[in-house]
Amino acid sequence: MVTVVDTAALDAADRRPGRVADLLEATMSSRIRFRDPTAPARVRLDGWDVGGISVMRLDLTGDVALLRTARHARADTEPVVSLTVQEVGTARQEQFDARRLVTGGQLTTTDVSAPYEYRWSGRGVCGTLRIPAARLGLPADTVRRAAPGLHASPLHDLVRAHVAALTRDAERLVGEPQAHAVAAATVDLARALLASAVGPGRTAVGVLGETLLTRVRAYVAQHLTEPDLDAERIARAHAVSVRQLYRLFAAAGGSLEQEVITRRLAGARAELARDGGRPVAAVARHWGFPDASYFARRFRAEYGTSPTGWREQVRSAAGAERVR
Repeated sequence: MVTVVDTAALDAADRRPGRVADLLEATMSSRIRFRDPTAPARVRLDGWDVGGISVMRLDLTGDVALLRTARHARADTEPVVSLTVQEVGTARQEQFDARRLVTGGQLTTTDVSAPYEYRWSGRGVCGTLRIPAARLGLPADTVRRAAPGLHASPLHDLVRAHVAALTRDAERLVGEPQAHAVAAATVDLARALLASAVGPGRTAVGVLGETLLTRVRAYVAQHLTEPDLDAERIARAHAVSVRQLYRLFAAAGGSLEQEVITRRLAGARAELARDGGRPVAAVARHWGFPDASYFARRFRAEYGTSPTGWREQVRSAAGAERVR
């Protein structure tokens, strides 16, 4: 985690709104404007990179506006779409001649490459994902038309919960092997949400069906190291039966059990490659393999070597590189 701004750690002079706005703008795409330029600002902004997706959490008390002008938007080299959950407080969002109130717990989307304004008074807390528009693969018009109807999408509550969980768990995910899988699933969910919010052309049932496998895989990736991750829990979390879950993976040419094992083995392999790692048995337990012998057999079947042999290969290669 990178704490970009924390006014609690700043001198009084640096808590002036103008100075705080400069610090925030160095990282955020928004311009920051405080209504009262004399009142000390209370702000904490944390940021993470999860598999190429920018994740931020802003806790700010004051009368503030986050905005972009047309001139600033034209200067963007890479269009970006944001998904924001307003955790605390009530915000007012304006973009494309539409105005809406955003209450605590609601999800909004913003085309960061176009003018907008997002403001609140008092304490506000929001978690935001910023996704490059190119990764979404949607026409700009689709993204813009989706915003007003976001709440009506059958995926709204699902994606809102996903964004909230990702901003909450980002610190744990950074650096983990599954981070890129979670990011890919997040992009898929965002794409499905925006496409389903524009209205006719795709039924709710169709959108839900297309994204169920993505949602399940994202859930598995986030909970890989938890020992009670099984078919019953996964099915319950997605409001489907275990039989439906198995059929879903079979239709995709795989199996749920193999999906979980393969991802856990990949996580264990990445950890074994790091210097100063835990004993092999401890790594196995961490990644959901309480039986070290079973772990060793599956590891060899997957990678053609034992866990210990893999660790020694990595260390030997690192030593040879240092000699060169």
